[in-house]
Order: sequence, then C-alpha cells, then structure tokens
Amino acid sequence: MDDRTVIDRALIYDSTLREGAQCPGISLSVSDKLRIAAELDRLGVAFIEGGMPETNPKEDEFYRRIAEYPFQNASFVPFGATARVGVKPENDPRLSALADTPFEHVCIYGKCDIFLVENVLRTDRVTNLSLISDSVAFLKRAGKKVIFDCEGFFSGCGRDREYAFECLRAAVNGGACAVVLCDTTGISDPETCAGLTGSVRSELDDIAPEVLLGIHAHNDCGMADANTVTAVRYGAKLAGTTLFGIGERCGGADFFVTVPNLQLRFGMECIGAEHMKELTSASYRLAELLNIKAPAYTPFVGRNAFSHKAGTHIDAVLKAPGSFEPLDPALVGGTRRFLASEITGRSGMRDIVEKITGPGTSPELCEEILEALKQREFEGYQYESAGASLELLIRKLSGQYRPAFTLNSYKVITLDEKAGNPYSASAIVDLTVDGRSEITAGNGIGPVDALDCAFRRAMGHFYPCTLNISLVDYKVRVIDSGEGTASRVRVFIEFSSGARRFGTVGLSGDIIQASWAALVDAYEYWIMDNAERG
Repeated sequence: MDDRTVIDRALIYDSTLREGAQCPGISLSVSDKLRIAAELDRLGVAFIEGGMPETNPKEDEFYRRIAEYPFQNASFVPFGATARVGVKPENDPRLSALADTPFEHVCIYGKCDIFLVENVLRTDRVTNLSLISDSVAFLKRAGKKVIFDCEGFFSGCGRDREYAFECLRAAVNGGACAVVLCDTTGISDPETCAGLTGSVRSELDDIAPEVLLGIHAHNDCGMADANTVTAVRYGAKLAGTTLFGIGERCGGADFFVTVPNLQLRFGMECIGAEHMKELTSASYRLAELLNIKAPAYTPFVGRNAFSHKAGTHIDAVLKAPGSFEPLDPALVGGTRRFLASEITGRSGMRDIVEKITGPGTSPELCEEILEALKQREFEGYQYESAGASLELLIRKLSGQYRPAFTLNSYKVITLDEKAGNPYSASAIVDLTVDGRSEITAGNGIGPVDALDCAFRRAMGHFYPCTLNISLVDYKVRVIDSGEGTASRVRVFIEFSSGARRFGTVGLSGDIIQASWAALVDAYEYWIMDNAERG
C-alpha cells in the first residue's frame, strides 16, 4: 500500500437527502430538506444528492423549490437508476424525469455485480452492459453530466472482477463524467479498498483520465469511514458521505468523521479552513433538522470528542494537549472539557474550580470540593452532563452562592383523564423573592411539565430571563434497582436558550422530588448566569 495517488482536494458528495432519508426513524419534511441543503452548501460541500424526482408529492414539491435555491458552493444532483430491462432509455419515465430536471449533474446507479444482474435484474451480462451504456448516453444527449454509481462493485469484484470492470467501462463509454465505486454491502476493508481504487484509477488514467473517481461506502461491517478515507488517498476524488453516517441498515461514511480526517490529518481540502471551524456548531444545527440528538461519541464534533475525565489524563492535557488529543479542538470549532467526577484528580479539579471561582483558589478548598464531589457521586449523583448543578455546588462550597429565591412549598395534583383534556397534572408553587411572596399554578403533560410551568410563571414576575429557556431533555435513571419501587432515582434535565444548553441533576427516592431539585438548580443557575452577564 505504497502507491497512493496524491490529490490536494477531495470533493464531498453528500447524499443525506437521499441515502440518509432511508435510515429508520428519519423522516424529513420539505422544509427540513431545504434547510439541510442550505447548511451543506454554506459549509462548502461540492455535491448534494437528492432523491428520485417524480416519485411522490413530497419529492415533487422539494424539487420545485430546490430548483430556485441560489447555491453558492454545491451542485445539486438528482438521483435515479438505469433503464429497466426491456425498456429503451428514451421510453423509461424515471430517466425522462432526470433528463427534464433543471440541474447540470445527475446520478444513476447500475448493477456491477454478476450476482445482482442474474438474481435481481434477472437478465444476462450483455443486456446489463447495454442498459448501463445506453442509459448514460441518453442522459448525456439530454445535456447532463452523468455520475454513475457502480452498485455492488466491491462484492462484484469478489465474484467476477473482470465483469465488474466491464460495467464500469460501459458507463465510461456511455459518457459518464464520474464513476463511483460502491461497497453496497459494506464488506470491504481498507487494504482491499486501496487496491481496487488504485487499479480503477490506473485504468481510468489510460482510457479516460478526465473521468472522476468516487467512493460510496456502506457501514455494515463498521468500515465505511476508514474505507472512504483510504479510497480518497488512493485516487478517488469524490468522497460520499451522509450526516452522522445515517442511511439504510448501518448507514455509511460520516460527514463529520470523513471531512476532518481528509482535511486536517491528510491535507486534502474538502470544505475550506473557515468552514472547518464551524463544523461543531453546524453538527448541532443539522442534528436538530434531522430530529436526532447529536451523538456524543462522534469523533471531532461530538460532545465527548475533547472531554477528559481521568485525573492523569487531565493533568497530561493541561501540560501538553497533544498527549491525549489528536488535534486542536479549535480547528473544528470545538472546546476542551474537563469532567468532574470521583476520578478527576487534583489538577483537573483545580482547573474546573478556578474557571468558576477565579484564579488563586486555595488548594484546601479544591480538596474540599473534590471530596464533596466524591461523596455525592457515591450517593448517586453524576455531574458529567450536569454542569449547571456542579457550578452551583462549587459556589456553595466556596461561599460564592447567593440564593435567588426561597421555596416555601410545592404541590402536584394528578388530573382525572377526561376526553379532550390535554393535561394530566397540575402544580402549585409558593416561593419568596426579596420578601415578596408569589403563589402560582400551572397545568402540564405530566407532573414535571406542570411543575416547570408553575415555577416559570412564578419566577417570570421577578426574573424575566427565566422565560427565555425551555426544557429540551429529561432522563430518569434508577440507582438502587434491587430496592424495587423504593429505589432512589437520578433525574437529569437539559435546558436550552438559543444555541446555549445546560444540564442539572437531582437525586431522591421520590421521582417528583428529584425532578424538582433539578428544576430548581436550572432556574437558579440561569438567574445567576444572566446576572453575571449583565
């Protein structure tokens, strides 16, 4: 594997709007698709693939509206297939629909595995080769630049390598501007991928050097990211991705993994350095549009990507960041995080505490806070995702805490189920701020929602900033499962205000009390934070 083809730029070919939409649980509206396309274009992606035109009303509306979008960086690519067996390309409605789109590029796939030809298409070798070349030629005559997806190419090479190459040549002979090697079942590995990509690139250099080579890797064996990066290093110019690697079955190559690897580790520009620094924030926006939670473990942009928990690791990173980080998090718009836990260690705890209390905090206080943290984690608390609760704890132990209100009482009432009643609980909250008492009530879908509603109404009179946050996540974990219904529970609540998010934690044998403790921490933190920001 020492005959790599040197290229200085990889063209990202993102198929989230087509391949990604096949992922179980993903359902994109027309508006979602338009906004995702706009985000990808803004990031500097070269090609954005859409679904098949004229297949359903949603796709029709999307194509009507995307045709009006003023792309700045990307080329939009409608997707389809070769003509059906027994149908001439000019008589195939799917190909005609592609030919009629107002876009310069189109992409079609064709079978490049003899097994698929004989068992799926139910036709012979020669007929399939004609389908490929004739379909590409028809679209080229219609004025299109045709990208050909060699479906099943890697599995096809395992069965009949020469025939797989014949299929690829048929597309080139038909006039394709690019051929994409598809690892349709995800069975390849980096070594095999390097060899085949290099062989195809050498052949293209001999017969059609102007034809671009691409890679479309599936992740059935967990190799999609590695295979995509490898293929680009060995001659592929088009790198197929989807956001977060979503797609049919196990998905494909992850945009947020592939792009930083190619650009930052191997020096192949994909989206430009200025866009690379927006990658982390873009990942959260795009996760929202996909209606998924951004995976914490995603390399480079995940919440855990530059998070450190073990005391020895934190100490090392404070001294030399490269000891436990592959690159500077700022390059992808990320930030380094030190997580507070019983294994944090003194150096890490000092860094965490001083970011809250200011420099010069005494070693004795840091030690006291670390011991308190260890005790609370022993009891069942967890602060890794509850930074707001951790900050309040540190401020209380350091003497910097000033209560924003005094809670007098609260009460939750379960409502009788009635037809047409959207609420299942009510709550009453009684609190005091600066000597003024406030009693409010609220309805909600469940007791926590009712408490949040009542609490927000009460606090809003004194602290209008509390009206600007919303509860976005709520999780409950049983701590002592062996105790049955008497077990303690840990409640984690996440709030959001625009791009800012923060979490709090509560612990109790009563789920309502644990939820209330987390809610109180959230509002106290937000009031304190807003006061400090003026």
